[in-house]
Amino acid sequence: MMIRWSSSARMKCTKRAVADIIKSRAANKFVCPSERRKESRRPEKSFFAAFRLTFLKFRLANLFALVLVSFSFTLILLALVQYLRTRSRAALIWIGAGVIFLFVFLLLASRFAVQIFGTLPLALELNQFASEKILPLFAGIVGGAAAFGILVLARKHLEFALGAAGVGVLILFGIVAYTSQSPPPLPEHPGIEQITLPEKFRVQAFASDVHDPSALAFDDAGNLYYSELVDGSIVRLRDADGDGVADEKKIFASGFNNPRGLAWHDGKLYVSSRGQINTLRDTTGDGVADENEIILDNLFSLDIQHSNNGIAFGPDGKLYIAIGGPRVGQLELKDQTYWYEGQARDDWQFGGVLQADADGKNVKLFARGLRNPYAVTFDAKGILFATDNGDETIPVPDGDELNLIEQGADYGYPYFFGIPPAWSNTRVPLFVFTPHTAPTDLISYDAKGFPRKFRGNLFVALYWHGLEGSQYRQVVRMSSDENGWTAHDFIQGLDRPVALALGPDGALYVADMRGGKADPEFPGAIYRVSYQGK
Repeated sequence: MMIRWSSSARMKCTKRAVADIIKSRAANKFVCPSERRKESRRPEKSFFAAFRLTFLKFRLANLFALVLVSFSFTLILLALVQYLRTRSRAALIWIGAGVIFLFVFLLLASRFAVQIFGTLPLALELNQFASEKILPLFAGIVGGAAAFGILVLARKHLEFALGAAGVGVLILFGIVAYTSQSPPPLPEHPGIEQITLPEKFRVQAFASDVHDPSALAFDDAGNLYYSELVDGSIVRLRDADGDGVADEKKIFASGFNNPRGLAWHDGKLYVSSRGQINTLRDTTGDGVADENEIILDNLFSLDIQHSNNGIAFGPDGKLYIAIGGPRVGQLELKDQTYWYEGQARDDWQFGGVLQADADGKNVKLFARGLRNPYAVTFDAKGILFATDNGDETIPVPDGDELNLIEQGADYGYPYFFGIPPAWSNTRVPLFVFTPHTAPTDLISYDAKGFPRKFRGNLFVALYWHGLEGSQYRQVVRMSSDENGWTAHDFIQGLDRPVALALGPDGALYVADMRGGKADPEFPGAIYRVSYQGK
């Protein structure tokens, strides 16, 4: 299941190894202009210079890789033709040389090489490079070889050469005709019509016309609350007749700054918004909060993305808070240690999971070394899980993570992300998602509404990309066995799934942001997924 490392929270590694990692990270820092609030003191021209340098670097990496692959393919092809003609051993040697060149390319462009040597100039996304560069290149080489063969054939057998050319033209027209019959374009913002589920599961729109939902939570009476990320309101939804569709909508509270987490505990609704944790209570029963108390303030909040995020209560009655940290490009390196605004990495009270009493007292960093966790959840056994979002700006992104969180554990950031070297004494993630999936929420399923095999599974909302091969974003089901954790397709065809909640009826509720403020013609929705089998 999970590899156990030493409980020591401090890195124990050689100076040379740390230096290699630091160099690879520092060389690839890149900050989007919309996220440069903490770096505003830099000259404006530095951003454009960094953009040009990064763009040129990727262009050169692609060009060099393309030359290497084309040279290797051509060498192998020509040597193979020579061997078929002469059965020469020298030709076999050249074939072997071409294969070695390809192997070197694959090695230098792999994640394995990045983990060992740091980020290399040749580091590429191999799947994307293969589909966009290598396959067209290979098709061109094969086509050129075929044309050369026809010319050679025409010197002795003109009629056969003309026939081969005619067959080639017919095949070309057939390929063009087939590829031109493309299916109708998919909608930019899929709705409930595009959602697909496993057999015997049903989806219905619990609430439509929902604006920028960012978190979900049920109260003890079965009412569903959601937060509006941009407007800052907390809205209560009621399904009075129990038909699976909300028929009452009321603003419970407002005035929050980008709320990202909700949790109901002991008659109060806890709200995690930028830099704060509040508790809300409705003492009159009119569906509107009349008590609003700030129990935590001045938490780390860099911007709308890197801040305190999801929250959950543990079986010990304490509050657990997923809290992001600064980006690598915003850190300072001194004596092989990362610093942020005068604080050494091991002194940070952010970039991990915070623990606090229910009244906000006794706050401490429960686990460190996470880059930007959006969600935390407990399963029925009291085990704490968290997702983490990786750095999308490095040439070979490490992918996003699912982690088992334990007190005092170190998960590596900013020194490592993804699978760390064995010598690092940092925790290995349970699962590494495809880069840029952006897991925004997770929940443990411990109800009886779904089949028995779902109990103890985790559901994870993938906001930016689904698993490989998916057309839209999705919610995946995570299961574990003696071989580790596996991601399964569950809800496909979502637009921007951002929050999950388990209803008292055993159904799974999913908040889909859809167009948001950027495209108000496609407002968000909250879907209810239930099982119809026996």
